[in-house]
Amino acid sequence: MSKLGEIAMIGKTLPDLNKRERQVLSHIADCHTERMGSNTLSCECGNREIHYNSCRDRHCPLCQGAARAKWVRERLNELLPVSYFHVVFTIPKELHSLARANHKIFYKALFQSVHNTLLEVCANKENLGGRIGGLSVLHTWTQKLTYHPHLHCIVPSGGVSPDGKHWIVGNSKYLVPVKKLSAVFRGKLLSALRKYCDRDELFGNIASYNKALYGAASKPFVVYAKKPFGSPAQVIKYLGRYTHRVGISEQRIVSINEKNVCFTWLDRAGGHKRKKMTLSHSEFVHRFLFHLLPRGMRKIRYFGYMSNRDRQNSIEQVRQLIGETGISCAEGLDEISKPDKESDDVKPGKNLCCKCGREMSLWGHHEIESLPDSEPGWLGRRLEKRRNIHGPEPNKHKAS
Repeated sequence: MSKLGEIAMIGKTLPDLNKRERQVLSHIADCHTERMGSNTLSCECGNREIHYNSCRDRHCPLCQGAARAKWVRERLNELLPVSYFHVVFTIPKELHSLARANHKIFYKALFQSVHNTLLEVCANKENLGGRIGGLSVLHTWTQKLTYHPHLHCIVPSGGVSPDGKHWIVGNSKYLVPVKKLSAVFRGKLLSALRKYCDRDELFGNIASYNKALYGAASKPFVVYAKKPFGSPAQVIKYLGRYTHRVGISEQRIVSINEKNVCFTWLDRAGGHKRKKMTLSHSEFVHRFLFHLLPRGMRKIRYFGYMSNRDRQNSIEQVRQLIGETGISCAEGLDEISKPDKESDDVKPGKNLCCKCGREMSLWGHHEIESLPDSEPGWLGRRLEKRRNIHGPEPNKHKAS
């Protein structure tokens, strides 16, 4: 059992958890154990290996490798031969209580406000004057597992002209001024949240939320841009380790005892030094559960010319417009064909024997029909309806 699995096994016995929280903790506790069933592989040399099944819960840090690699491979055809920018949108702490009590509504408003901000500011002739595209990823945690919702956006440099006939080459050093993004983003998000308050659609004390919105209006909504990516290959490396990240990884957990959990965190304000923090089991579990996403919610979304509606054709048209500017579509993309550990670390392939190196074959499949510490019939339903909810996929054209 993994370290986080041990913590989840203890955490799901806490008295103040709801059904969804207990379910996620049960998945993590059962992941890669005999309670999830197993597959036995056999080799001609007589060696046999047992591989336990994974839970495939998107909140489990052990189950993101295959989903991440699959998602990255499918994004290769969407890369453009231009530089990419990484822009982060954050919110002040005055809005945290509203966000935690109204996850689904707040995250919807956050995505829409960020996307509309980028599209509106970049469409202004004083900035870029074109229609951009990109993807955004929701993260809700800090290194200490505290609640801090923010969006990471990956945006190609440049945009499509208003008439859609040519490509506007962007600045290679920055996308648009972040101060303009911050001001527009603050107005759009606060306006959207105030409408929810006026319609009485939020759960909780509306009077306190109005007060929080008034206080947040005087606070800076920090928007910052990280160093632009040097090539499309660097975008793939970044996405491979970032898009499917969860609140904490298995490697950061140092030790577990009867009462406490010790884990490492990166102190960026203190010179990027790695430090240790110790929390009680209940406090650690509650911090981890802060970051459960609403059921069925997409944490990776697209906007602009990369939005889901006919994205493949739209990107192909953009690539043609870029080619007309004299930028070769092969420029910068040749690095992607090179082996890359970040994006190729988990790929379906042959199972080789650790003793003789020959290919192993499936010898048996073992499935547990009932689990004493789970709901009746949970495993059967889980195996029948497994699906990943990591981000929308490109539209597939059905064969006629």
